[in-house]
Amino acid sequence: MPVGWVAMLQMVPWGEVIKNAPKVADGAVKLWNSVSGKQSAEDASDVTDVIVGNDSTTVEQLQQQLHGAEHAISELQAEMVQSTEVIKELAKQNAQLVAQIEANRKALTVLGIVLALTVLGVVVQAVFVFSA
Repeated sequence: MPVGWVAMLQMVPWGEVIKNAPKVADGAVKLWNSVSGKQSAEDASDVTDVIVGNDSTTVEQLQQQLHGAEHAISELQAEMVQSTEVIKELAKQNAQLVAQIEANRKALTVLGIVLALTVLGVVVQAVFVFSA
């Protein structure tokens, strides 16, 4: 691992990341629930009933614009739902990553303690062997 990455990873406040991971996951779930519960553009009322006028070309133009706008809105809603689904999945993966990093940190701490005790045992044994 390059030294730059190590320095960058050491600068990350992992305690804060671990502490806030559940909040990020909950926020993504709330976002997903709020976006997926929205009504689609097809449920909108028919605006053409309100149009008053005798010019049929104007009404046709307005209807075409309305249908185009409804189509664009439905596409945007579909994209928004897909985006929030991706955000939800990323939040889950982030929570899993943070949990794995925390587990690795604990394992590394245990290994460090075991290594320190092993080195201490070797030094004590060496002292007894050479002093005898």
